[in-house]
Amino acid sequence: MKKYIIWDFDGTIANTNDVILDSWQATFRHFLGHELPVQEIEATFGETLKYSISQKIPNAEYEEVRDFYRDYQNAHCQGRVYVFPGVRELLELMREKGYKIGVATSRTAHSFWRYTRELGIDHYVDELVSMEDVKNHKPHPESVTALLDRFGGTPEEAIMIGDTKYDIGCANAAGVDSVLIGWSHYVDEESMAADGYVPTYRIKEPRELLDLI
Repeated sequence: MKKYIIWDFDGTIANTNDVILDSWQATFRHFLGHELPVQEIEATFGETLKYSISQKIPNAEYEEVRDFYRDYQNAHCQGRVYVFPGVRELLELMREKGYKIGVATSRTAHSFWRYTRELGIDHYVDELVSMEDVKNHKPHPESVTALLDRFGGTPEEAIMIGDTKYDIGCANAAGVDSVLIGWSHYVDEESMAADGYVPTYRIKEPRELLDLI
């Protein structure tokens, strides 16, 4: 029986996809002079900013690009981020049933708590592991193992929900059952599998998770 439910945040709990895409396109226009295909940007979801910038804008100063991206997102996020339909209700049910809820995100803790407070879901989160808390980011297992250490739980007692190959890889590497969601954006599972990232489960609606745990 599962006791610990580990969530990714961006694209899993909250729909930040549009503002992230918009911020990247503004950044690419500024530093490259052109935009990139949407699916190419979606393929970076789950990566750290530092890694994405090194791959997409390798000749620019990282701090300059990072600050431009973050400033743009902060200036254009108002009213554009929301909890996916059914997720808030699922979090409430999990709280009622006594599950412990953790979040493993490549986002900073400051921005995570800012969004969750604005969305009114911060009280559902028992433990957070953000990008500042680990040396090795997803798909390395450190984010999940750090949460398990805090909970005092075992991999068999946990399950992780995410929208990218990085979430699935992180869970699988930690020995935790992984769940790929289908309510966020297109995911190329064939490419994921070729890279060795295969989810334990797939669900299309949040309520399906209850049947797994």
